[in-house]
Amino acid sequence: MVLPFPLLTVASLCRTIEHCIKKRLQWNTCFARKVIKEGEYYEEMMRYLRKNLALFPYHLAEYVCRVMRVSPFRYYCDMIFEVMKNEQPYDSIPNFSAADALRLTGIGRNEFIDIMNKCRSKKIMWKLNKSIAKESLPTQPVDFVIEPWWGVCLVNFTLEEFKKLSEEEMATIDKVCKEEANSFILFDPEIVKGLYRRGLIYFDVPVYPDDRFKGLKGLFPTGSSHYEDPIEELLYAVFVVSSENSTVAELAATLQADLSQLQSAASFACRLGWAVKSIDPASVLHDSTASGIPNINLSDEEDGSRASVSSLNMSNDGTTVQQGDILGTENYGPASAYTRVAFVC
Repeated sequence: MVLPFPLLTVASLCRTIEHCIKKRLQWNTCFARKVIKEGEYYEEMMRYLRKNLALFPYHLAEYVCRVMRVSPFRYYCDMIFEVMKNEQPYDSIPNFSAADALRLTGIGRNEFIDIMNKCRSKKIMWKLNKSIAKESLPTQPVDFVIEPWWGVCLVNFTLEEFKKLSEEEMATIDKVCKEEANSFILFDPEIVKGLYRRGLIYFDVPVYPDDRFKGLKGLFPTGSSHYEDPIEELLYAVFVVSSENSTVAELAATLQADLSQLQSAASFACRLGWAVKSIDPASVLHDSTASGIPNINLSDEEDGSRASVSSLNMSNDGTTVQQGDILGTENYGPASAYTRVAFVC
């Protein structure tokens, strides 16, 4: 049976969106931007990832973390809860997702089994109310290794969150906005960790084409996912052919892989400590990341407003420019020479 042209077109567009989501493509660089709104696209992607217990999309953090306010910690807590609620075994979680969830939540196989045993011991209560499993899940991420060269990035604050900041936290946020480099080593680690635990910042793990890594050789987790994950597929390939003498660009050429996806895979390996970036310590202090620091909006969620009524532009040389424009959360692309902080009254 041949579908009418309009229906055929709709079906084709749906397949295109599905393809972009499965490939974890950024909205503003793929065809999906022509047929679906940015927010709807990422909402649909996150539903797909949760359903398949997939890796957190760190390469899309500038929208997922900053605009949607979905943190990796909360994402994995929700994932673990869904597995528990459906009484699925721990092994149903793909290897890389399980490793990342353990890093952030502290819940591995033994902890998972222990929580499930406690829930099942409540018998009737567990059968009637699966949500009791949430009571055993952590409320804050556990401590994990943060490398000095990782970038500190801000989310879109609400006005209430901004009011609760201490003077030290305000100074740190101001420094993130003003500094050309936002490497973790440049800030007070305890203040940064405190902001992270409250979901007010997220970490960027930058990987560049000429970077080299060590530690990947010989590391090869067993098993594979039941769904399509370009990052995970590349990780398995990288574990086999990686060399300390090869740059990321050279490795991408060897694997005939997309360079940006390979950078995302290497970045993920660094997060889990499976790879060590060969880096000149001095470069951490001089690595300019101003172009990667997004506009930071302070919005009031109580009335649903996302517009600002006044803003302060801070340039890299410390000068300030008053500006009264309106900022929207859709503008999360590369920033200009100014880092903008907007306040909502």
